[in-house]
Amino acid sequence: MKKELFYILLLLLFSMTTTAQTTQTDFDYHLDWGGDRIHVTLHYTLPNPGDTILHYGNLDYGGQTDIFGCIKNLRAKGADITADSIHRTVTLHNIQEKEICLTYDIVSRLPNKGLNCPMEMFRPNISENFIYCHGINLFLRLPDNETKSYTQRVSWGKRPAFPVFSLYHAGNSYATVSRMAKDFQNTIIVGDKELFVDTLLIGGIPNYVVTAPRKNIDYNRSAIAEYFKKFYTGIIRFWEEEHPSPYSLIVYPFEKIPFEASGIGLDHGFCARYNPKADTILTDNRIDLFSHEIGHNWISADMDNQWFGEGFNELQTMYMVVATGLKPIDSFVDYLNKSLASLHHSPARNLPNDSIRIRFWELGDYSWIPYWRGAVYAFRLLGQIEHATGNPHSFKALMMALKGQTTSMNREKFLTVTSQFLDRELLEEEFEQYIMRAETIKLDTNRLMSGCALRYKEDGTPYIIITDYTAFKKHFVL
Repeated sequence: MKKELFYILLLLLFSMTTTAQTTQTDFDYHLDWGGDRIHVTLHYTLPNPGDTILHYGNLDYGGQTDIFGCIKNLRAKGADITADSIHRTVTLHNIQEKEICLTYDIVSRLPNKGLNCPMEMFRPNISENFIYCHGINLFLRLPDNETKSYTQRVSWGKRPAFPVFSLYHAGNSYATVSRMAKDFQNTIIVGDKELFVDTLLIGGIPNYVVTAPRKNIDYNRSAIAEYFKKFYTGIIRFWEEEHPSPYSLIVYPFEKIPFEASGIGLDHGFCARYNPKADTILTDNRIDLFSHEIGHNWISADMDNQWFGEGFNELQTMYMVVATGLKPIDSFVDYLNKSLASLHHSPARNLPNDSIRIRFWELGDYSWIPYWRGAVYAFRLLGQIEHATGNPHSFKALMMALKGQTTSMNREKFLTVTSQFLDRELLEEEFEQYIMRAETIKLDTNRLMSGCALRYKEDGTPYIIITDYTAFKKHFVL
């Protein structure tokens, strides 16, 4: 009995120690609206003595090397600070107190001239009647390998006079929220005097469609909500999600550039931006964009595996807009043929996979190569799987086999799963050939998806035609 009591006391002591350590590493953020900026107050209890380095921004968000310029009036109480704008860090040193208080402002830093899509897409954009800011560009953080080990709390004080939507707490954007610090990074806050938030129940789960139309407000708001309900219902059925998480579709106008559309996938949501002069927001091209980005909720990868995260997701987009009835079956081959033609004619078509990350934010073909290459490779693979297994539902079968690993894909995971359908040695050889070394992908005319055929234009550009609509339609199941 004494021994049991000793172990109980030991467990209680360990629990108290663990709790104390967790509390010590909490970041307590308080936000106040400053008219044309967000004023941030951070209380941080140091877990250990010595210098502490906090990070800001992320170059994977649009390659914004000067993003640190969005922090103004940085001050600390209880320590000295050194800011390094090149490495986007704030170092606390000469620490006098265990609890540190940092204050700073987040402001817009968009130039009047030379503004491009990534610059406005991935940077804070804040004015008297407008907020657009990613979590990665709002909150300082410990090194990325430590973000899973500490919690963060966010509360609001002074609020803007216009509506605001915070993705990290979609149901109540001004509520005080505590969770793991990593959950506040890949998120977003938007605000606008014409902001609308529509709640859609899908499978009993609340989802949110956030819009700020500049023209035809009622029509655009309704059309986007109807699109989302149809597409999202279909894709969660395809992935056999019994308990899907709430999802938010944010469709927000660019403020300063007339760019057609762009988007970024977020945790439990997606934000699209579009030309504010558009009369109709939900065009065919934007349906593809929205569907692609929603698809990242199931298919994504790091910058070294964009052949999967972007390429396979591109094929999923082609597939899902047909399977959900948003577009006719011909749209699948039309979309695929654009990828085939773009890849065939691109001067960067043979850029090896290990060069993608280096050149991605040069934009142009460098950012599109993983989309085109991955989609064409995936299409080739589906034909091979169908002919090897006799199953016309090869895309569904492959995705179900990959489920659970599709948001952290790499070469070994991919080859291990696909070898359930095809010979491992052949898979490895073709993966190295077509994905890693980026040799021209050769479609096998004898092993295409049933109901279609391969043709070539006079200049050698490959394209697909549907030869049997009944057979081809069988591929598209939810």
